[in-house]
Amino acid sequence: MSILAKDAELDRLKTAQDHAFQRKQDAYRSQQRAWDELSSARDTMNRAHEAKQRAYTEQDRTWQHYQSVRSANGPRIDSLNAQQEQAFQNMKAAFDRASSAHDRRDGAGAASHAADGHRYKVESQGYVIERRRLVEEIRSARATHEASKPAFQRAKDDFNACKRAFDAAKAEHERVSAEFKHAKTEFDSCAKAFRSRLEKVKAEGQRRRDDKRAIATKAGVPHQYRDNLWVSTDSDGNTNIYFGGVGKPNGPGHGHYVMDRGGKVTYRRDPFGPGHHHAGALRSAPHTLIFDELR
Repeated sequence: MSILAKDAELDRLKTAQDHAFQRKQDAYRSQQRAWDELSSARDTMNRAHEAKQRAYTEQDRTWQHYQSVRSANGPRIDSLNAQQEQAFQNMKAAFDRASSAHDRRDGAGAASHAADGHRYKVESQGYVIERRRLVEEIRSARATHEASKPAFQRAKDDFNACKRAFDAAKAEHERVSAEFKHAKTEFDSCAKAFRSRLEKVKAEGQRRRDDKRAIATKAGVPHQYRDNLWVSTDSDGNTNIYFGGVGKPNGPGHGHYVMDRGGKVTYRRDPFGPGHHHAGALRSAPHTLIFDELR
């Protein structure tokens, strides 16, 4: 039986370490999934941001164009209004003069003034036509700008929704990252406790092996057997040393030495040797054990 299997505390710490490792692995996988979702949400948000920027650029372009047309056409329209009003007044005055000349029976004067009136009328209508063209340019530019607003608003709303999704994914990633950090800290603590106990168990095992080796050396156990022994103490305080058996120290064909409380060898049987060899007051060793040391 191994050293580890015989130490209950080491077994408990190993189980705790295994469970902590599994929790850490589960937390790590959760963190990775959250990271993938966060990365996906970030990519989606970035694309939405780019779309919003394009829509904003288009809206700004149409606004700038509208402002440019209005700035360019506005003063010209004001000028045309003044010119059209002047031409209208000139037309009215010319027709009034033509009417007065007609009343005076001045046919030539009436015709001349009437011609002036028609000329001013044509001039006035020309101003009106140009003014309408300039006003229509302003209205068209404004309509184009107004048409760009919904697209930007939709892009902005879409970006805001993607931003909320990203923020939620980020918060979830931070939450599971904290869980992973906690699980890792817990695992590191369990692993440290297990390693500490393992070192202690190994040291105790080595001490017992050293003690058994010293006993075997004192008893005269052949050197080649001193690293694989079974040592026990019977009810009389005699130390029994088993070695060289098949498969284990006390397996078939094993050797068996016995030392009494004073350290005197009272029984000796080498592996696969003849039954019992007596030395001095040698006797058969009782096999009732009250203490069993680890291998």
